[in-house]
Amino acid sequence: MSQPALATFANDSLMRGESACALFSQSPHPAEPAVQLPPPARLRSFHTREDLTVVDTLLAHLEAEQVDMVFGIPGGNIAPLVQALRRHARIRFIIGSHEGGSAFMADGYARSTGKLGVCLVTAGPGATNSMTGVASAHLDQVPVLTLSGQVSTERFGLGALQECTDEGGINTAEMFRHCTASSTSVVDAKSFPRLFERSMKVAQSVPHGAVHLSLPVNVARQKLARVSVPTAPGAWKGTLPAAPASEVYSAFELLRQAKRPLLYLGSGAREALESQGAEFAAFVRRYCIPVVTSPRAKGIFSEEEPLSLGVLGMAGSKRAEQYLGEGVDVLMVLGSRLGEWASKSFSSLFEAAHTVIQVDATPSVIGQFLQVNLPIVADVGSVVAGLVEFGHSGAPGNEAVVRERRQHLNAVNLAWRTAEPVLPEDGPLKPQHVMAELNPHLRENTDLYVDMGNCTAWATHCLRITPPTRVFIPCGLSSMGWSMGAVIGGKLGRPENTALALTGDGAFLMNGTELLTAVRYRVGAVYLVLNDNYLGTVNHGEHVQARDEFPLEDAYFSLGDPDLVKFAESLGARGYEVTKPGQLAELLPQVLQRADEERLPQVIVCRIDYREVPPYGDRFASVASAPKNES
Repeated sequence: MSQPALATFANDSLMRGESACALFSQSPHPAEPAVQLPPPARLRSFHTREDLTVVDTLLAHLEAEQVDMVFGIPGGNIAPLVQALRRHARIRFIIGSHEGGSAFMADGYARSTGKLGVCLVTAGPGATNSMTGVASAHLDQVPVLTLSGQVSTERFGLGALQECTDEGGINTAEMFRHCTASSTSVVDAKSFPRLFERSMKVAQSVPHGAVHLSLPVNVARQKLARVSVPTAPGAWKGTLPAAPASEVYSAFELLRQAKRPLLYLGSGAREALESQGAEFAAFVRRYCIPVVTSPRAKGIFSEEEPLSLGVLGMAGSKRAEQYLGEGVDVLMVLGSRLGEWASKSFSSLFEAAHTVIQVDATPSVIGQFLQVNLPIVADVGSVVAGLVEFGHSGAPGNEAVVRERRQHLNAVNLAWRTAEPVLPEDGPLKPQHVMAELNPHLRENTDLYVDMGNCTAWATHCLRITPPTRVFIPCGLSSMGWSMGAVIGGKLGRPENTALALTGDGAFLMNGTELLTAVRYRVGAVYLVLNDNYLGTVNHGEHVQARDEFPLEDAYFSLGDPDLVKFAESLGARGYEVTKPGQLAELLPQVLQRADEERLPQVIVCRIDYREVPPYGDRFASVASAPKNES
């Protein structure tokens, strides 16, 4: 079909329904009576406030965005903000144990609620301590605003305590510039509204990101005669243009006519699937199109669905690898840049895709790994809606082709179902036991925060997730210790949800003192700790590279066998230990109930077999392939 014919068909198809007309950028003839106009755009409205200080203006903006929590640690150079928060009736200041943990909390809060996460830290070390958490949020496209203190402007260049300028200290605004979407220093009250609004726009545009504002202590106290504050949330949210109808229709036709199509969902498709999940599932069922996800997008499409092949990426599903390796004639990637996690360490398996369609909000990520035949720079949600619309009103799939797809998928699923190993009921506790006993409890409104390490691989490989259960993994920066803070922010933001953190013992020790924060603010989160007494990922990684030189029992990466149950209890949490298969299945229902009733953190330490190799084969191989010194 020619391009003009494609465009004509697309426009005709879209005119059949109001939803499609509202979603796609097209210019139908105004005289045609068949066209239904979309509802009018929502206008932004503002009200004027008078005689407000800079910090009161800031809090008024946050309140307008329905932000009800700020995470951080107090300090002298943020005293005006801390004092204003003490007086504020609707925004709580959640004081963490470390600025890095507070930044992780703001990240978790933003992921769980969809709101802006806010982190407040003092100048100097407060700002630098938070930087890992801020960078982690930014690389995962999470909207987080970090507010850092600064000494009074009249002290610039004098070497004041915790000064953050080039002349008298370290320039934290410049440091943040390299790990955020925007980093700005405010130097006077009059410029604050403009700079703050710009930061809000950047954080909440698509793709989202982290932003930073440095606020001198004297400027924070200065007054503004008049300020405009939005009357409703979302005033600064940016929107992307919808995908051109002709491009979506081309993608639809390629998928419909393909012999072996594959839909790849990245984390950029999360919002689209949350709002259009049922319609998307109906579309792929009608045409029998298999679906895989990236690790970060795990569970946004039900992994119990027969068309789901699970995660395609590091530690992913062998079924997905087999299907891709056997040859895919059309691969459509929605909302993933196909980085190392998502591409299985840049696996050559992806070269088996003959035609590649990639949809993303950021033009620069399209084609960075694979040559793309149909690039679509647009809102992923508009593409999902378009596929659903064309699938509903377009031509049905070829029955013979659909039947062949289904038979092939059934054969792949059956082969891997019969090949799954049976776990022994006795002997040492393996991480696979933990995943199998955890999985039945990941139901309904459960949020699982997965840390970095071997726990990431076991969760990605073994768990089967179905919405509305949600999984959050910080793949961007891959920060160990993330879940310890993120689960607190997530649970505080969505207290009605069950919140679990899955972490290793190494990550637990990095930020475990945030349990004290959970106790102080009565956060009933549940922590599941895989305890093998090693920094397991590097321990196994080096062992794979040189088994004789680096034995698994080498004390080099040992953690010293601390008593993690007593550590948790010393901070006020409830502690439990699991050592055998079957114990977690019996214990977990009671612990989940206690978390809700007592509103206290619950820590289950699972003493797992350190010898069990995590499914990181490709990552270990890529590290081992580094050039050796031949001198």
